[in-house]
Amino acid sequence: MSPSPWENVSGLAGRCGESFLWVEACAAGDSVRTGYYAVLKAAGELAAKGVRPSCASVRILFPPGAEEEELKEITAGVEEACGRMDMEVTALQGETVCAAAQTIVTATASGKSDRQELSRDQRETSLQEKLKAAPEQEIVYCGYAGLEGMLRILDEAREELGARFVSTFLEQAAALADELVTPDKILALFTDEGAQQRITAVCPVGSGGILAALWEVSETLGTGLAADMSGIGIKQETVEICEFYRLNPYQMTSAGSFLIVTEDADAVTEILEKAGARAGKLGVTKAQNARVITSGEEVRYLDRPAPDQLALWQAGRQKQTLS
Repeated sequence: MSPSPWENVSGLAGRCGESFLWVEACAAGDSVRTGYYAVLKAAGELAAKGVRPSCASVRILFPPGAEEEELKEITAGVEEACGRMDMEVTALQGETVCAAAQTIVTATASGKSDRQELSRDQRETSLQEKLKAAPEQEIVYCGYAGLEGMLRILDEAREELGARFVSTFLEQAAALADELVTPDKILALFTDEGAQQRITAVCPVGSGGILAALWEVSETLGTGLAADMSGIGIKQETVEICEFYRLNPYQMTSAGSFLIVTEDADAVTEILEKAGARAGKLGVTKAQNARVITSGEEVRYLDRPAPDQLALWQAGRQKQTLS
């Protein structure tokens, strides 16, 4: 079977029933916290598999003209992320490359699982059996739409935003970094045996935002879905900053949030909220292929994932700089 375009995690099975898993994630930008978000993404991918990330190795590519101080600042962000998520930094390399227009950070997070991992064929069979038994499973959204993207825009354009928003508002927006869902909160689902048995899939929300993640879940499970936009948590600060730049927060990178497909949304929501994460029911899977999104009285069908709004924003600013 060919590799799945949605599967980012690799692993090796040990002799004693345990597995060693790792995943690579990338973040690019002009913020000194770019490394923080690369680690957050990689760690979140592992947590979605029920694996606690224990360490991270990081590679940083700088554009020409970068100085040593920038390496120190990016490194500080990596160390902050690892410290917050109880991970060790096992390797960190930085170099300047002519092809880089902005700083690119690649983080590889790894961890050990005591659970016997299934082959891809076995995983797909298991998913199909669960969905066949309960075609209308519930979809829970954990976290806030576009929050990662908003925070990264704030990091890169704080001075520019200061001409439009008062400093108190921007400080409140920056403080929302504490609302990003870290691995320990998602792993609470896997430490509760009852909840774990009722969970079909956990999907990190990344590039393309919540709408891309819904498409990915539907493609992965081979189902349709019905989702209500009112079930998507979003912060007012995200709404206002996205409106300022005419960006769609629902199509913006949202590391630090997750979709969970489950037989019991209430139980999953309760566990996540006790762990300190915002969660709520978003919709249900459907036996037919239609992917329906409702917003008030408006009903539409989910489109294929669009380009990520943060990436488009960064590309536009880069073009302005070069012109």
